[in-house]
Amino acid sequence: MNTYMFNSRRLVACISLLALLVAPFTFVGCKEEISADAYAIKTKKTLDDYLSERPDLSSIRAIFADAKLGVSDNASSIESVLSARGNYTVFAPNNDAVAKYVSLLTNGESSDYNVLTHEQKTAVALNCIIDNGSNSAYELADFPSDGMFATTNLRERRISCKQLTSGEYQLNDTATVIESNLEASNGMLHLINNVIVPSDKSVVNLISAAPNMRIISKLLEVTGYADQLGLQTKEEEAYEKEHLSHAGEKRTLENAGSDYTYQSKRLIGYTAFVETDDVFASDWGITKPDNNNPEQVDENGCITDAFWNSTILPQLKAKCEAIYGTADADDLKKEGNALNKFMAYHLLDGKIVLEDRSAVHHWNEYDYECGESYTVKSSTKYMVDVWDYYTTKSGALLKITQTPGKGKGDNIGEPKYYINRVCKYNTLWDGSPILGDYQEIDGSVRTGEGLNVAPSNKNRVESNGKETIYENDGANGYYFPIDHVLVNGDATKNALSSERMRIDFTTFFPEILSNDIRGSKPAFFPRGYFSGITNESVGTELFYLQEGFCGKGMDWRDYQGDEFIATGLYDLTIKLPRVPKDGMYELRLASSNNNLRGMVQIYLGESPNVMNPVGLPIDQRETVDMIPGKPWVDDKESDYDEQTCRENDRNLRNQGYMKAPQYFHAGGKSKATPARNIGGSSCALRRILTTDYFKANQTYYLRFKSAIPDYSKSQLFLDYIEFVPSSVYNGSEPEDVW
Repeated sequence: MNTYMFNSRRLVACISLLALLVAPFTFVGCKEEISADAYAIKTKKTLDDYLSERPDLSSIRAIFADAKLGVSDNASSIESVLSARGNYTVFAPNNDAVAKYVSLLTNGESSDYNVLTHEQKTAVALNCIIDNGSNSAYELADFPSDGMFATTNLRERRISCKQLTSGEYQLNDTATVIESNLEASNGMLHLINNVIVPSDKSVVNLISAAPNMRIISKLLEVTGYADQLGLQTKEEEAYEKEHLSHAGEKRTLENAGSDYTYQSKRLIGYTAFVETDDVFASDWGITKPDNNNPEQVDENGCITDAFWNSTILPQLKAKCEAIYGTADADDLKKEGNALNKFMAYHLLDGKIVLEDRSAVHHWNEYDYECGESYTVKSSTKYMVDVWDYYTTKSGALLKITQTPGKGKGDNIGEPKYYINRVCKYNTLWDGSPILGDYQEIDGSVRTGEGLNVAPSNKNRVESNGKETIYENDGANGYYFPIDHVLVNGDATKNALSSERMRIDFTTFFPEILSNDIRGSKPAFFPRGYFSGITNESVGTELFYLQEGFCGKGMDWRDYQGDEFIATGLYDLTIKLPRVPKDGMYELRLASSNNNLRGMVQIYLGESPNVMNPVGLPIDQRETVDMIPGKPWVDDKESDYDEQTCRENDRNLRNQGYMKAPQYFHAGGKSKATPARNIGGSSCALRRILTTDYFKANQTYYLRFKSAIPDYSKSQLFLDYIEFVPSSVYNGSEPEDVW
C-alpha cells in the first residue's frame, strides 16, 4: 500500500541496498541525468524490462526512448529513467491506444507514433508516469475510487481516477486499466487502453468551452480576469532555465536531514469556483442564455454583446452593486467595480484540487491517526471538520472546509467540501481529557448569501438524458462548479469574523499550491521563490518540512503536520492574509520551542518597508519552565477540572503565551498527546504578538529578523497564525481550548 508502513517490497529494497553499500550511489529521486551506477538491481525486472518483453507495448517504449526528462541537452531519456533505481507508477498505453491517439491527432491520416513531434512524445511520456519518491508505487488497491492521485505525474499534473460499476478503474475519464499490478524492482506497471492526455488549455479556456457556463465566461472576459489567468509559460520557462543547474540538487537543514529538494521549477497556476448558468438563474433570477439562439450565443459559444448589454449585464449589475456598492460603475476592469469584486472573489492564485492534501490539509487533527492521509482512500476516516483559508484575487479571505461525512443534517455520508462554512462545535468541558468531541452541533451552520457554498469536483452536464463530463483540469489550474452564488457580502464577513481564524503559513503562498509541494516532499526554496515574501536577506534559507518525510513519528507539534523553517542570518517579510471585517483582533503566532531555535524580533506594519517592532525579541528556545512564574500546567495535574485549568490558562496568557490547541495532536496514534498538553523542552505554544485594530481593506506585513548576531544556525519556526476577533478572545463565554 502507499503508506509508511513496512511491507515486503521495502524489505527487498533494504536487502538490495545493503548489498550495494560498497558501490557508488548518486541517483536520488527523479533527476534529469541518470548516472551509470544508478541502475536498478537485477534481482527483479525493471519497468523497462517489462516494456521490452511486451510486444503490445513496443510503441510506448519507443516513445519513452525518444522523450527526455528535462530541458537540458544531456537530459536522460525516459527509458533510462525506467531502468534506474526509483519508485515509479507507470500507466502504459498499449499499441492500439497509441495508434488511436496518433490517428486522432492527424485526423486519420496516420496511426504511426513516428509522426509525433518530440514535444508530443515528451508530453505522452511524462503524462504516463508518477514518481512516488519515498512512497511505494500505486497498486490497484491504492487507486482512488472517485478522486485524484495524491502525487502528480512527471508533467506536474494530477491524474483523476474513478471506479466504474463494472469494477474497472478509469483514468482521466478516458483510459481504462486493462492489466494491473505488474511489480518491478523500481515500481509498478499498469496497462491502459487510451493515452492519458490532460488538456493543454488554460483554466479560462476550459470554462469558456463548457456549455453551462456562458455567464461566468463572459464575466471573466469583461472584467479582465480572462487575460490575467492565461498561461504563464514564458515566466515558468525563464525560472527553470535560471535554476537549471540546481535540478535534482538536495540541501541540508542542520539537525533535520539532507533531503530537501531545491525547487528548480516554479509553475504558476489558478483556481476558479464558478456558478453555472442554472445557479445564476435559480439564485438571482438572471436570464439564462439559450445556446441554440444565435441572437444570444454566437457560433463560438460566447454570449453576444447585444444580449449581454441589453439583458444579462443590467441584471448582474443590480445584484452586485447591492452587495459591493457603486464605485467605478462604468469600468468593469477596475478593482472597485462591483462586478470586478464579485468575479475576483471566485479566483485564487495557486491551483488546488478538492482533495485532502490540496484544498485542505489533513494530517493530525483530533482522533485521526496521522499518516493515514497518504493512503488515497483515507477520506472516510475523517473525524472532525478540516479547513484551510485562502486569499482570493480580491484580497478577501475564503475558507474551504471538508466535513467528515457523518453526523446530522447535510453532514451525512461521504466527506463533503464547502466554501465559507461556519459552525458551532461541541467544545463542552466534560471532566475528562477529551474536552468534548468537536463535532458540529446540529443546526449550527451559519446561513446567508455566500455561506456554505458547495463546489463539485467535476462539471457534469446533462442533455437529452445523457451526461457529459467537461474537463475542468487545465494546463494552469482547475475550475469547480458551485451550487449557489458566491459573494463576499455582509453575511460572509460577519460569519468569518465571528470565529477564530487559524491560518497555516503554507496557504499564504500560491507557489506551494501550484507546485504540488504541500504534503508531498521536503523542499528548499531559493531567494525570490515566493511572491508573498519580500526583503529576504542573503543569509536567509527557507525549508518546508512535512512530518511524514522528515523521519519523525511521535513527537511533531505542528498544526496539520508541516512547517516552514527559516535559518541562517535570516531576515524576511511575509504578506499576511486580510481580516474579513474591520475590528479588534488578537494576532497569535505558533511556537514549537526547542533548543534548535533562535531568538527573533518581529515587526508589524502596513508597508513591507516601514514597520514597528511587536514587543521584545522572542526566544523560541524557551521551554515552558523558563516562562516567569512557571504558569504552564498540564491539564491532568488539575484532573481536568475546568475552573482550575482555565485559571492556569489565564496565568499563562498574562505572560503573553497560550497553550497550543486541543484540535491537533503530537503525531502518531489518534489518541496521542494533544498539542495543548505538550510541555517540557519541546513545548507547543501560541505567542500573543499583539492586540490591535485591523482594517479589512488593508494588507499587513510581518517581518522576522534573527536577533542573534553572527549566529547562522538558529531556526525560525513558522507554522500558523491566528486572527482572533474580540468576540472570541474577550467574549461573554471563555474561548474554547480547541
